Amino acid sequence: METSQSTESSPEANEHSRELLELRYDTIQFPSLVTRIKAVFIDAMFMLAIFALASVSIDAVGDIPDFAKGALAIFMFYLYDPLLTHFTGSTLGHKAMNLKVRRYEEPEKRISLGQAFLRFVAKGGLGWISFLTVTGDKRKRAIHDFASGSIIMMTK
Repeated sequence: METSQSTESSPEANEHSRELLELRYDTIQFPSLVTRIKAVFIDAMFMLAIFALASVSIDAVGDIPDFAKGALAIFMFYLYDPLLTHFTGSTLGHKAMNLKVRRYEEPEKRISLGQAFLRFVAKGGLGWISFLTVTGDKRKRAIHDFASGSIIMMTK
């Protein structure tokens, strides 16, 4: 006779998991709003430098197909943040400021590609309003972090 086991965990087990997660976060340092803004500024400067370099290169080479120009623009505006955040755990601005983006429920893991895109869309849609919410949360999570299930932590 086979017994079926529920794949759902009990409320007590879920509460215990949350308590363990909270204990783990007690030893982690979270970035201030100013640190996060500096990371965004570094990313913006990097993207401007890439666009300037691309513009000079296009002028030097001559006629570049429009699809190549469009691909560069799409990458820089729409793929830079989500792809780097998913594959490396941080953008270049995050790296410069010693930050990493992780899953809130599993801080040892990078966020999924879906989470990275959701985080990017929420951050873009809410703009600076999302960043201003960082000061109201003890883990320094912005609205886009809550929406995507992510958290930003200091690496050092």
